[in-house]
Amino acid sequence: MTRHSITLALILISTCAAASAQETRRIPRPDGVTTAAVYAPTGVCRGIAVLSHGAGGSEKGLAYLAAHLRDGGYLAIVPGHALSGRAALRAHIPQGRLRGAVKEGLSGLVTDADAYRDRFADIQAARDWGKARCRSGFSVLIGHSMGAATTMLLAGADNRLGLDTRIAFDAYIALSPQGAGHIFPANAWRGIRAPVYSLTGTEDAEIDADWTSRLQPYRNMTPGCKWQGVVEGGNHRDFGGGGTAAETALITGSIDAFLAGVRSGKCAGGYRGAGIRVETK
Repeated sequence: MTRHSITLALILISTCAAASAQETRRIPRPDGVTTAAVYAPTGVCRGIAVLSHGAGGSEKGLAYLAAHLRDGGYLAIVPGHALSGRAALRAHIPQGRLRGAVKEGLSGLVTDADAYRDRFADIQAARDWGKARCRSGFSVLIGHSMGAATTMLLAGADNRLGLDTRIAFDAYIALSPQGAGHIFPANAWRGIRAPVYSLTGTEDAEIDADWTSRLQPYRNMTPGCKWQGVVEGGNHRDFGGGGTAAETALITGSIDAFLAGVRSGKCAGGYRGAGIRVETK
């Protein structure tokens, strides 16, 4: 197994829990339940945030961001996507060989249409459950890695997987979004009209491409409350919760600014911070 494959596996399988969820809930969906980590604000609920973890993750993932949003007044919900969790990733990894096996397993999972359909059902259930418990009508979907692909799909991106589900949120945030490849064709994002923030870093490589491929979604989207942030030196793990305090502050701070812009209808303000470059259109 190459060093790159080992690093990639550790990044995507890791479920960084920088903070503890207030509670774990079994949220009903039409065909059963989804287990979710729920972070409830102590005061007035300003909106709901549904967070979608990466391949091989669980409801314990993205805890740093869920806790931050909770502290900002959001009801944050992290569903555990069973068909793209750790067991599912292991099932996609070819047995009997080491070289390239992890990479092949990841590629297989992130292009599994049924895994995305399962994610969509989880997200719809979490959204509906949250809206019944928060008087604010505002909602945001946030995803990392495979969760970023999930976010873009639900926002309206074209795809190669035969998926056409859309779930309406007021804003979408994609951490480590994918460029054109096995999931998305060229120009997949030009039809997205909702506010979107795409966030990546200069060390945030894709499975089969360097980090600059993650800039394609923003460049392809039409203007209208679209943001792109690039963290200098930021890698894939940082966006999942493994970054330094300074990197985490840039991620959460820019997300706060984006959400404030969406809520106020003044998206052009952007965000400034040493170590991050934010573009808007």
